[in-house]
Amino acid sequence: MAALESFRQLVEMLAQRSEVASVARQVDPRHELTAVLRHMQKGPNRPLIFNDVRGTDLPVVTNVFGFRRTIAESLGLAEGDLLRTMVSLEAKTLGVERVEDAPVQEVVKTGDDVDVTRDLPQIVYAEHDGGAYITAGVLIAPHPVTGAYNASWNRCQLAASDKLRVRMMPPQHLGRYHAEAEALGQNLPCAIVIGAPPGLMFSAASKVPFEADELEVAGAWQGKPLRVVRCKTIPVDVPADAEIVIEGEVIAGVREDEGPFGEFTDGYVPVMKNHVFRVKAITRRRDAMYHAILAGGTEDLNLVGVPIQAEIYKKVTNFVPRIRDIATPGYVFGCVISIDKQNDDQARNAMLAALGGYSWTKVVVVVDKDVDPFDAADVLWAIQTRCTPETGVYVVPGIPSYTREDVREVHRGKVGIDATAPISMKDLFERRRFPGEAEIRLEDYINANTSN
Repeated sequence: MAALESFRQLVEMLAQRSEVASVARQVDPRHELTAVLRHMQKGPNRPLIFNDVRGTDLPVVTNVFGFRRTIAESLGLAEGDLLRTMVSLEAKTLGVERVEDAPVQEVVKTGDDVDVTRDLPQIVYAEHDGGAYITAGVLIAPHPVTGAYNASWNRCQLAASDKLRVRMMPPQHLGRYHAEAEALGQNLPCAIVIGAPPGLMFSAASKVPFEADELEVAGAWQGKPLRVVRCKTIPVDVPADAEIVIEGEVIAGVREDEGPFGEFTDGYVPVMKNHVFRVKAITRRRDAMYHAILAGGTEDLNLVGVPIQAEIYKKVTNFVPRIRDIATPGYVFGCVISIDKQNDDQARNAMLAALGGYSWTKVVVVVDKDVDPFDAADVLWAIQTRCTPETGVYVVPGIPSYTREDVREVHRGKVGIDATAPISMKDLFERRRFPGEAEIRLEDYINANTSN
């Protein structure tokens, strides 16, 4: 299967498989849209298209990456081999293909015609959010000296007709770009891409080196050069097949109050000083779709979680060659590593490599290959039936993980749990199997006319 080259292709693929749920009735972008989305994510977790959002003519598309398998499919990869293949692709680049005519520039608004509070859906997600936010924007900027492109996910508060407030602090690469531009007394030209190609989405989420050009990394992800077009008002290249682009610059020496915002930890980031983005233009397709992501929802945790899984895979595979898979069930501050254990030291090696392999990771559970790392109940079963607390629980005190300023003290110390069975007792811990279970279709056995 070939990788998808646009957000639109992804939505079309999901629609062709009848996975997309369409909402015809009008919804209020303030809270109601999110309330519907949360019910969907707690239930069948299908992609949603809101066709009538109050205050905008743009349909809102969300939850396209509700399942990890969709991530694999969008990149043209097999889910069972996702992490290994992503790691191999991460070090590669493929030069961009430059075009003059681009779907994303079918409609162009500049100057006084620009009004982000009118031209974009004004989605307010959580109860105490400080206003409407762009949550599915990939920010693209060239390095002020080298010209290498960075792509990253950043929340953007819609502050005025031509102004956004953006969270982008070092050590995040985009924050470093702006700091270097600021040191030169320059604004940082920057574009916000909404409805980006899947390859760019994962290039923006991945942990590639600071020096890498992430437009070229996106081309490697999709196995074909990323089509780009030069912005109308700033010297920045953007994906030609995106849905919407906001052109502008991040102002040097200016910070304004931004927030509060209900972020992915399921709490609020308080009001703090953040960067200011001055809008110069909005370009889009004539029939553009607006991508929205609920911070901390299933789509967000997949977009964040898969690159973290890949980063941990890189570290662990140096010590444990037979990794079945790595999951981040529940939340991305921990992971579960399923291994085909060859000796009893490998579980501890995997645990320590993972705890040190990615800074946010503070809880690691290692399970045998017969445990599904994506099934939280199965993982808890392994902990309760195979872990020896006296020798299988490791605490590393003092080490920080999540370092957001106001909560960093809560995230000190790390924990590892060996929930694998001892090699010497392997036969004793063999799990039950039920012959024929995989072939059974329950509907063939249940009488549809029986009410009890």
